[in-house]
Amino acid sequence: MHIKMKSGPFPGVVVVLFIISVLILVFVNPWGSTQKKDRQIKLTEPAKVDQILISGPMGSVELIRSGEDWFLPGGERASQVSVENLLFAAGRLQVDAVRTDLSDWDDEAAKQVSYLSSEKLVLQYVAMSRDGGFLLQPTGSERVYAVSLPAYPELNLDQVFSDSAEHYLDHLIIDLLPKEIRLIEVEKKGSPPFRFTRSDADSIRCELAGSHELIPMEVLDEESIRMLFTYFTSIRYEAKARKMDYEFSVEEMDKRWLASIYVESVEGEQHRMQVYSLPGEKGELAHMFRALVIHNMSPEPLLIKYIYLDVLMRGFPAYFGDNSLRH
Repeated sequence: MHIKMKSGPFPGVVVVLFIISVLILVFVNPWGSTQKKDRQIKLTEPAKVDQILISGPMGSVELIRSGEDWFLPGGERASQVSVENLLFAAGRLQVDAVRTDLSDWDDEAAKQVSYLSSEKLVLQYVAMSRDGGFLLQPTGSERVYAVSLPAYPELNLDQVFSDSAEHYLDHLIIDLLPKEIRLIEVEKKGSPPFRFTRSDADSIRCELAGSHELIPMEVLDEESIRMLFTYFTSIRYEAKARKMDYEFSVEEMDKRWLASIYVESVEGEQHRMQVYSLPGEKGELAHMFRALVIHNMSPEPLLIKYIYLDVLMRGFPAYFGDNSLRH
């Protein structure tokens, strides 16, 4: 027996709704729009980039990759961390909003960032910091995007995409292996100055720097002393200090003085660092993470992280074999 199906409007409605959905996807497609924005601002293959050009109000920078390392023009090795941070951010930028009000856009404050691979332009945009955020305008686009780096809300993107060559310098000031060091002299506030001297035979002598009094090695912890000789490799500064960082009175500088560190190599290379505390960013008496350092009497003081300095600035009692004398 053949049963005749009753016809009705339902199949027609389904077809109409399907057609409308397709049209929406074709002409509106919010996902495609977001992906298109991402393609305009995201560096999709950072590993293939071998040249980066940045120009802005601070100057211009050219970074060139050779093998696995990045260099500045003239062959000076760039800070690999700074370049890697830039490429990391460039490949993960996220569009947060499209800016329609461009009344505060300032061409003079903007910087142009270009990425090239084998001399072929891969991506280019102008960028600018505004109201605590970061704006990008892709080349050829009339739209300006407010962007961020997901999971890194506190990261200063304006600094990551710096147009200052100084930002990309390796910032290496001392790089001595233990076997290359002849002498270390330390004076820490509140502790007597002392000196360790290493002979050609790798024996170590200790004396109080002011009186030249020899201290018997039997009462000292030789392992701790030899560890000190290992801490002078790859000491880097974070940045050159701004005048506002060190324009203190003589009395204030005396109060902020923390230590004097001197190291001399077997070949006669000499480094002296005068270390001073910096005011904290929120009004604290001393900054928690970095100090002001005058290196070899340079008129341009440096900002150096305590991670490099703390192990160098231990007072003399820290090297005694009896732990009860350490502080």
